[in-house]
Amino acid sequence: MRLVVIGDIHVQPDKLWSMLREAGLADERNRPTDEMREGDLKLVLLGDLVHAKSRDRYADLINVRRYDEYNPRHLERAEKAQEKFLRDVKGFQDRLAEGRMTILMGNHDFNAVTPDQGPLRTDDVAHLEWKPGHGNQLDPELAEWISSWPYEVAVEGLHLAHVGPLPEHNTYDQDFYLENRRRWIQDEKDYFEGSPYRLGIYGHTPVRGGVNVASQGRALLLDTNGHKDEYVYLDVDISHSGYRLRLKGLFFDEVIPRDDLSEGPAAPST
Repeated sequence: MRLVVIGDIHVQPDKLWSMLREAGLADERNRPTDEMREGDLKLVLLGDLVHAKSRDRYADLINVRRYDEYNPRHLERAEKAQEKFLRDVKGFQDRLAEGRMTILMGNHDFNAVTPDQGPLRTDDVAHLEWKPGHGNQLDPELAEWISSWPYEVAVEGLHLAHVGPLPEHNTYDQDFYLENRRRWIQDEKDYFEGSPYRLGIYGHTPVRGGVNVASQGRALLLDTNGHKDEYVYLDVDISHSGYRLRLKGLFFDEVIPRDDLSEGPAAPST
């Protein structure tokens, strides 16, 4: 089977639809292709569909010179633009059989549907969308849909989540931010030892120019879509013997046997 994995999008519609078209999963009208609807494949988005990652990206999103999140008109336009994007993604998923497309819960998505959690910040911009006292209420249908997203998924011996391999890595309570739970990537530890998983695939931790590896080479970090026109998605061919992992957007092509992952994937060439 084929598995296509896309990292954090952060409300970049053009980038998402371009990747889906390049992968042969969406047509020119952003509808699922026959392969997406009927082929032996799965599509996984690693979460964080909402909240633009910089003030400049918000400005582009609502077509203003400088975005001001404390300007009610700017904030409302940012909410509406993101809700339109979310409806388009939901419409795409609704055209598919259950299980063909999985969207994982990211910490920004969780924040968007948790009114009593304070606003997040990215660098110089606060994400005030849908927050009491600042923004409007998120469309209830969209809030219910986002709240249904799982926190992890397993596909043929691969573990996929937004942040990391352990449940606490993907639990977005206050301690998530106090403890900086992305620090697991620095541990000299194989988080998959004794587990049923051969590899893990995660987003959240920004990567420039490709992909990082962690957990002694058994985890790929794929938050690669937040830098200008950079884009990368992971295309995995899964067979009885192993996994062929290819990163589209830069050179990376590795074959990993199912039964011997002692060395893990090599670092990519850029």
